Amino acid sequence: MLRTAFRGVVATLLAAAPALAQTGTVSGRVTTADGGQPVARAQISVMGTSVGAITREDGRYTLVVRPGRYTLRALRLGFAADSVTGVTVTAGGTATADFQLKASAVSLGGVVVVGYGTQEARNLTGSIKTVTDSGFNTGRIVSPEQLIQAKVPGVQVVDNNEPGGGIAIRIRGGTSVTSSNQPLFVVDNLPLPTGDGGLQASGGVGGRNPLNFLNPEDIESITVLKDAAATAIYGSRGANGVVVITTKSGAGTSGLAVTTSVSSSQVAGGPDLLNASQYTAAVAKYAPGNAAKIGTANTNWRDLVQRSAFGQDHSLALSGSRQDMAYRLSLGYLDQQGVVRGTDVQRLTSALNYSDKLLNSRLAVQANVKGSRTQDLFTPGGVLGNATSFAPTLPT
Repeated sequence: MLRTAFRGVVATLLAAAPALAQTGTVSGRVTTADGGQPVARAQISVMGTSVGAITREDGRYTLVVRPGRYTLRALRLGFAADSVTGVTVTAGGTATADFQLKASAVSLGGVVVVGYGTQEARNLTGSIKTVTDSGFNTGRIVSPEQLIQAKVPGVQVVDNNEPGGGIAIRIRGGTSVTSSNQPLFVVDNLPLPTGDGGLQASGGVGGRNPLNFLNPEDIESITVLKDAAATAIYGSRGANGVVVITTKSGAGTSGLAVTTSVSSSQVAGGPDLLNASQYTAAVAKYAPGNAAKIGTANTNWRDLVQRSAFGQDHSLALSGSRQDMAYRLSLGYLDQQGVVRGTDVQRLTSALNYSDKLLNSRLAVQANVKGSRTQDLFTPGGVLGNATSFAPTLPT
């Protein structure tokens, strides 16, 4: 099968504005409250954004941020955290924020390994792999699994080349002959019921693929958990591994983004089939007793069941953030035909991610809302094989 794809990215003026907007800087120094000694390798973060820095040996740091009013926080192991509020940054200006950290005794204990928390470094070697949006596959992406195809060692992503069809993921090979070998999918900390009796087996909201309800443009990162230490919190559901999907939150971004792509697919090559006259001559030569059973039609059955397929994918996203608040609202539309007539997947998606801290950061509010309407049409397997074996003299 030969596929050609064209993908274009349309960036509106509003989407390009954040990248071209003027910025300001925040600089300062982190010292100890007792003696004023510089604190190196302290972590400086701008609350509500992804901007951060590490102090140098002299305790100084520099940040580049957009104009606005921010709260900065300094963290260092062995010291209590310190914050500076009301730091105002103007376009082209420089603001100053100094920190004084007080020593704080830290009691170290055993590290508890959980699915959502911290793990020992020795357990991370080869057992956990994260792929972010900057490392995703590009081109025509119909299902989220295709984003990490051939990206994670020890993980097989087998696409059956049918739009909307289930994509097989095998983490370190199969584990069962008769039961499901699909991993557990966790989307924004919510496990999806897959496998026998789940969404995938019953053709639920995702159709034949449990991730069909997700727009790949909404995904920020995909983490694959491979070994028992990483998947222990999920119990037996994680026996085949766990795929953790995190969607975009809007933190650190602002503006409107529009993405569109158009693609086409067609079957290249194929078997060299006999036409009606060649088929009649072959029967007369090799099976003359069946010559009377030959019809008078001249049908190319493969041309009747296959076609040149067309696909289109459009996404619209509005995002913004300030201090402790971030939001992202997105809409997506996909219409992908298959090269076999009668195969087509149409998907309309919407997603809203919102997070905020209220009451002086005493109350954290987070909402992840996703909606999807999917139409998955498919033709039973073996259609092309049957079309190849049919006699060209049979009528349609």
